[in-house]
Amino acid sequence: MTSHWIAEHYQNLFKVNPYMRVQDIQETIWLEKGIRVSKDKAARARRRGQALIVGEYKEQYALLPRYAAEILRSNPGNTVKLKLDANVFDRLYLCFEALRKGFLAGCRPFISLDGCFLKGPFGGQLLVAVGRDGNNQMFPLAWAVCEVESTDTWSWFLELLATDLGTSEGAGYTFMSDQQKGLLAAVSNVFPQAESRVCARHVYCNFRGVFGGGLEYRKQFWTIAKRNTVNHFNENIEVMRGISHEAAEDLLKRNYKKWCRAFYTPLSCCDSVDNNMSEVFNAYILSARHKPIITMLEDIREGLMERLHKKRDFIGKKEIMLCPRIQIQLEKHKIWARGWNAYWDGGFCYGVREGATQVKYVVDLNQHTCSCNAWQVSGIPCKHAIVAIWNKVDHPEQYVNAYFWKQTYMKAYEFLLEPLNGPQEWPTSDSIVVAPKVKKVNGRPKTKRRYGVGEVTASGKLKRTGCSMKCSLCGVIGHNKRGCKNAPKQQQHSNNHATAEQTTPQQQHPRTSSAIPMHNRGVGIYTYPNGYQRIATPISQHFPTPQRQRPPAAFYSDHGGEQTIYSFPAHDFPLSQTQPSQGHTISSQALQDLAMARRLEKRP
Repeated sequence: MTSHWIAEHYQNLFKVNPYMRVQDIQETIWLEKGIRVSKDKAARARRRGQALIVGEYKEQYALLPRYAAEILRSNPGNTVKLKLDANVFDRLYLCFEALRKGFLAGCRPFISLDGCFLKGPFGGQLLVAVGRDGNNQMFPLAWAVCEVESTDTWSWFLELLATDLGTSEGAGYTFMSDQQKGLLAAVSNVFPQAESRVCARHVYCNFRGVFGGGLEYRKQFWTIAKRNTVNHFNENIEVMRGISHEAAEDLLKRNYKKWCRAFYTPLSCCDSVDNNMSEVFNAYILSARHKPIITMLEDIREGLMERLHKKRDFIGKKEIMLCPRIQIQLEKHKIWARGWNAYWDGGFCYGVREGATQVKYVVDLNQHTCSCNAWQVSGIPCKHAIVAIWNKVDHPEQYVNAYFWKQTYMKAYEFLLEPLNGPQEWPTSDSIVVAPKVKKVNGRPKTKRRYGVGEVTASGKLKRTGCSMKCSLCGVIGHNKRGCKNAPKQQQHSNNHATAEQTTPQQQHPRTSSAIPMHNRGVGIYTYPNGYQRIATPISQHFPTPQRQRPPAAFYSDHGGEQTIYSFPAHDFPLSQTQPSQGHTISSQALQDLAMARRLEKRP
């Protein structure tokens, strides 16, 4: 069995997953053929299998005109734009009518923009526009395949999106982005009247790269980002200034009005400060991003076709007024409303006060506003509004924005996404499309996502790359205690005292580390198995015994200031100047017992 045979025989398997693990290839061959193959042969077979399917990648680029014609045949209301550069593929834009109508009928005017890499041999970028439904879940709107991510490609994508949405300057819309290359400039050019927001998590990653990932910085940053009023924003900026004046000034230079909730407008009824919806969609299509272009696009379309009716049936069967996630959030606000009192002015306004304090807010039930600004931005009554609604003897659910009602949610999912025929039934086309050049990557290709600084990895732990280390011994930033060259004051005092009397073994032997464990003749700090620590320095005292009869000894000074000289023959405790093995480990109590025994022997 050769690698050629394995690659050709399991070609369909490599089409599904070109980056199949070597162990999985070995296991598959063993289960089906009963033959054990080596890891090298399985790896060669995978490389040959990947080379075989490159031809299919090229063939699917040639089928793009027929694929676009099939999409338009199934529904003329769909939007398909194929751009070529001298017959070479350049860009492809897709927006299905079911998604466009559902977004306009039942979703908030809030759109998240993001781009992700394609993992095939030809590379490329997938640009996506994702909305939010009434249950605060993703609602994909449009996507495009292009070669690179730039101002030109984003402008082209957003212009086509503006045409599908029926807006020329983006009035009434809100766009959230991750500060990709050229995206902010493209949004300001295509949608000058739209509200533009920036993901606070990406702002924090840039901020963390400058000032480190300290707990104080992180908590205060997110407190600033999620404050609802300008006064609270200014107060927390001053708190940050107390931690670090440079950090506070840096935040004010980072276009804070685009990522701080206090400066959001109430147009979109969305108080999110991050771009998680786009990240959710990228994870949703993760398994399709390494496939040929048409296979990838079909996987996305078929997945959304199933998603539309499943979401519709899931909520349609429930006898509810609000979407489940919104109801849960409203219930939390009801709990937070405890301890607040409302005072009616006789009209539609209420004064809300926290207990007997002077913390007060004004709620207008007619305008659906609160002076804390939380109700306007989110569309869900805050705790102050709930107290006022209770004072009116009414239900808070009646005051939630209509975007979160069940009937509005059902409008978003009432349109059906049509199925398509296979390539054998696609319309013919005279257009010729040539695949772009294969992108060669030096070394092993990266198939896993690179996590940013401060981002939770797949293992659930925060990535520490880019963090500033702080030594727990000397407190200096830039190293940890393992590489600390600044000894503690007590250790410095002991070392200086010993140096004045006698040259230390470290000076005699430069290669010897300063952390030599304290054994028979060792010098330094030694930690016993029970956690007890002692400091050993060379002996300068004279012993009553003759020089030739003097047993090996060392001068010990513990951290409590007690000083004791332990003098014992080497055969009692066979120690060395290196770390003792498990069988020769000495406890502090054993040394004390030995010293007491020697004292008793010297007594008359």
